[in-house]
Amino acid sequence: MRALLSAVLVAACSADDGAAGAAGHGAGAAEGGSVTGAGGDTGGSVTGAGGDTGASVTGTGGDTGASVTGTGGAGEGGAGGGAAGGPTGAAGGSGGGGSAELPDVAVYIAGDSTVQTYVNSPIHQAGWGQFLGEFFDARVRIENRAIGGRTARRFIDEDRLADILDDIQSGDYLLVQFGTNDSNRNATYEHDGATIPYYLDPATDFKSYLTEYIEGAQAHDAIPVLVTPPPRRSCTGDSHEFGNGLAAHSQAMRELGGDLDVAVIDLNEMTLAHLRSIGCVAAGEDFFLVRADGSVDGTHFQETGARVMAGFVADGTADAGLLLAQYRK
Repeated sequence: MRALLSAVLVAACSADDGAAGAAGHGAGAAEGGSVTGAGGDTGGSVTGAGGDTGASVTGTGGDTGASVTGTGGAGEGGAGGGAAGGPTGAAGGSGGGGSAELPDVAVYIAGDSTVQTYVNSPIHQAGWGQFLGEFFDARVRIENRAIGGRTARRFIDEDRLADILDDIQSGDYLLVQFGTNDSNRNATYEHDGATIPYYLDPATDFKSYLTEYIEGAQAHDAIPVLVTPPPRRSCTGDSHEFGNGLAAHSQAMRELGGDLDVAVIDLNEMTLAHLRSIGCVAAGEDFFLVRADGSVDGTHFQETGARVMAGFVADGTADAGLLLAQYRK
């Protein structure tokens, strides 16, 4: 049955936004490998772990109700096929009625500290990946491989993408979110004796590395999905206006998704709209991470904020036309 799940897509982009100031780091610095370089993603110090962080066409009576490589099968016993659409792995129309049982599926996540899972964090730090499973039924297994301080390039350099591709199966999903660290123009990491910059130009190198994730997933008949990075807390006072220092990398992901016909979940835009609705004060109390000393980390998230974003990602599966949306609770 897994071979029946397919296709997918994407895009996004954004550049660094120092408006979050020193608050943008703090907890993030303790997460991953070493990072040198004076300014962090949010203008703070970057030593330590670095800044952070289907498509249906007509069918003729199938009995599966699931899409096959971009082609939506008809509903069980039905003669009508799904409506024409982009190859996003969505199911076809129901036809004559009924739908077949959906198979179990795994969702792998590649990302940074805004996505990763935190266990027993004393300050309740969280990434959206650790809550994503709450929005799907038991047939969906979440494999959150995100880790702090990683860029699209560093994740590959450390063979983390290779490890995912060793495990991923036909019909599984690969959700990819980077950009927070990739926008850092100052931080570096060591790899094979060389000093490598975090920064990836959104219009060129960032897209090139993301393409490796897309092609790797597709080579295993899995479904790649690009997730744009959430914005920082770049606001002042009780304002409801927020900057978006990750706009360029988010836009790059949107463009890449369109160019390669890959699904994109626009977490950046959904989160930005939410932050503007609740305002700067609430964002600092109930959404972004509050450090042990009471200061607000403008890059990372507390459990409440991470859970809200996980809901946005789950909602985005339907917006992108993914079959995965049919597993929603």
